[in-house]
Amino acid sequence: MNNYTQDYFFIEKQADNDHLPSLMPDENTEDRRFRFEKQDMGSPPLIFFNGWKQENLAAKIKDTAADILFDGADIMVKKNIREQLLDKDIPDLHMHPAIYIDDKGAWHEDYWYLTFTSQLDCWDRKKSSYNPEPLVAGGDTLFSVYSYCLDEALLERTPLNNRLLFKMGATIDGLLACHKSIASIFCAGNPSGAMLTKVADY
Repeated sequence: MNNYTQDYFFIEKQADNDHLPSLMPDENTEDRRFRFEKQDMGSPPLIFFNGWKQENLAAKIKDTAADILFDGADIMVKKNIREQLLDKDIPDLHMHPAIYIDDKGAWHEDYWYLTFTSQLDCWDRKKSSYNPEPLVAGGDTLFSVYSYCLDEALLERTPLNNRLLFKMGATIDGLLACHKSIASIFCAGNPSGAMLTKVADY
């Protein structure tokens, strides 16, 4: 059996880059449940601005429209990344046009928001380190996980295409995880905006 915990990476915002925005949806976007639901084809783009805009302007920090921008653990990506992901035909992944309005008011329209309509709960309860007292919200049972060990048996019987890229289930953080075979997709930009941490090292 493979050591899947070594084969996967969490996709996270670059921690040492103060120029990356913290995405905040505008009022219309916030009302659309875009983080959990597929958006209707032809519906308006999702629109975001930098939640740290005022602080950045005061500190004279210029925001960067990187290839990957983060809305918490969720991401929106530029067209080149979207096209590579389309080729993978990843189940339960829906991509909708998105716009980032930077701190100077310029519109960056070459983005797509990634929405996962289901999650993959594949962390091993016996081998991972976590708080055993969960948060129950909206019918979901979510745990604070401190270190992960993936469920080898579950992943072994899950086709690779169904686990190339997924949102981790039953956790408060809901991190995005990608298989090593597609990790380079999220590292190519300059800047990419993302850092990849091997699940075994998280």
